[in-house]
Amino acid sequence: MSGCIARNTARLGMVAAAALGVLGTTTLPAGAAAPAADQSISAGPAAAAPAVATASYHCTITADYGWRWEGNCRIYSGQLRTITYCANGTSTTGLWIGARPEPWAVWGNCPGSRWTRIVFQSRG
Repeated sequence: MSGCIARNTARLGMVAAAALGVLGTTTLPAGAAAPAADQSISAGPAAAAPAVATASYHCTITADYGWRWEGNCRIYSGQLRTITYCANGTSTTGLWIGARPEPWAVWGNCPGSRWTRIVFQSRG
């Protein structure tokens, strides 16, 4: 399986860099480019924005099969879920997972399509 991961690491490129740079602390595959500078969502003037607590976590993508990705996330506080966006316009959302000593296995599927983006959404 490690050969498959090595071959697929190059395909992650900018997609993985952008997806992993959205929230929290992440580990990018070797050779992946740095995430874009501004990936935040603007909701109006900064003075009007409420304070939001975010989770503390570290996620790593370990495999890319085109239609499916796999990884693991260690959550130190709060909760986290994944949202996988697909080339055919659909998306899949994982369940909320919380802090624990062991890492969680995470994945996303796009049956009949390729995944195009992964968002790690956190709360608390």
